[in-house]
Amino acid sequence: MKRVSFIFATGDSWLDRLVTFVTRSAWSHVALRFDEDDLLAEALAGKGFLLEPGDKYRDWERSQTMSCGVSDDAYAAMLAQALRWRQSAIAYGYATCLAIGVKEIFGVWAGRTLLALLASFTANTLVCSEMLVKLWRYVEPDFLAEQDCRLVSPEQLHRILLQMEERDKIDKPTDSAYNC
Repeated sequence: MKRVSFIFATGDSWLDRLVTFVTRSAWSHVALRFDEDDLLAEALAGKGFLLEPGDKYRDWERSQTMSCGVSDDAYAAMLAQALRWRQSAIAYGYATCLAIGVKEIFGVWAGRTLLALLASFTANTLVCSEMLVKLWRYVEPDFLAEQDCRLVSPEQLHRILLQMEERDKIDKPTDSAYNC
């Protein structure tokens, strides 16, 4: 059994403020740390998919971590996918981010419609929450199967993981000096 950690964070950029406003959330970003390897996987605006040292959010004033154990096989598969994304230089999904905002304001149908219209702009891109859903499906293949993973916001993912924590699948969240 190996450990991974979901790290929810909020920065001070205009995009962070826009995401938290539109999604009515404390969180504008989510990343996944491969605890055993001290590596952080994330998709960032302006940078795309990154695989970096795992301590990036350790001292952030506004962050929350949820950790859990996963099988060695699932951990290896998740890390292998992250390495493939890094090799492919996956871009950030601005169009996907826009579709999430439209979904939050006008509903799922509007978000799906916009994604369909912007299909050529969303190919070969990732946003942070989409990346996490795709990676977590190595642990739970049916995770959010009925939903398009591109339309999951950091807040929605946070709520889902809190429900998993209540069922003893995820460790109790730990805050880093953050008061909601």
